Amino acid sequence: MLPFPDRPTDRIRLADWMEIQALQAPDGDVSRGDLVSTLRREGLFRTFTQDSDIEELILAVFNELESRSKATRDAYPFQVNGPVLQTIGDWKKHPVYVFCLCLSYFGCKEKKGTEAPPRRWFEHISRDAATQYLSGEGVRFGSPRVAKEIPTAFKSAVEHLCKCLREGDGYKKGGLKNAKDDGVDIVAWKHFPDGLPGKLILFGNCASGKNWDASKRRELDPHSFCLDWMHNPPSSPIIRSFFIPHRIEREDLASHSRRAGIIFDRCRIAYYASRQTRPSQYFEQKELVEWTEDQLSCTLN
Repeated sequence: MLPFPDRPTDRIRLADWMEIQALQAPDGDVSRGDLVSTLRREGLFRTFTQDSDIEELILAVFNELESRSKATRDAYPFQVNGPVLQTIGDWKKHPVYVFCLCLSYFGCKEKKGTEAPPRRWFEHISRDAATQYLSGEGVRFGSPRVAKEIPTAFKSAVEHLCKCLREGDGYKKGGLKNAKDDGVDIVAWKHFPDGLPGKLILFGNCASGKNWDASKRRELDPHSFCLDWMHNPPSSPIIRSFFIPHRIEREDLASHSRRAGIIFDRCRIAYYASRQTRPSQYFEQKELVEWTEDQLSCTLN
């Protein structure tokens, strides 16, 4: 049975619950009445002092679902029809949204026998989203790296990054020992046709765990990274960004963004990653789909 949210009055978690319920339902939908019935069964109505409080919560949940549909557009595998949330199409053809939903709701549970854990898949997807957002190029810099994409050794990876950016003038030894990736999971950029210094560069940090809103938001420092590891930092300021499989309350987004940089939440990631026309060369999407199916199926009984 699908566990009910641990924060039962949190509209974001309730919206997640409804989406998963719709994915598991034989007819592919879940209604307002289903949510009300579950709240009643869980004994949660006792926490409300007035009927209007219940109505306000239900309305907030459906407003959140509508907001997701607007933000994700054709990459959203659901539609809201009045008091009903319905699945549309085959989510496995565009699995990013559902993968991120399960990663957020169930946590980063690794599947035995796979070559990469879910958090690493999330970093690959985040790279694709960043690249599509900039209409440019990008690499996953996070440790452990994939040799087909970028050298695995830190020194060689920095050298490779400088060549890709056409800035930085190569690796220098200057930071702390055992850097691994020094907080940089994603790098994306957009060259001008002249290929000269001075361009849009984005450094990203990924946080797939539930404690993303703690110190993780402040972990990435592009300026210090470049000063420590490159002979000459890039000539233009680097944009700091933060990738999460979760949703954020709209009124909290500006405050989190001031601390973490540009935030790519589940909807933004799904929208832009779905624009990636070529299959990833660096991980098997089949494994990602299988992991997601396992998360959905393990709560059916």
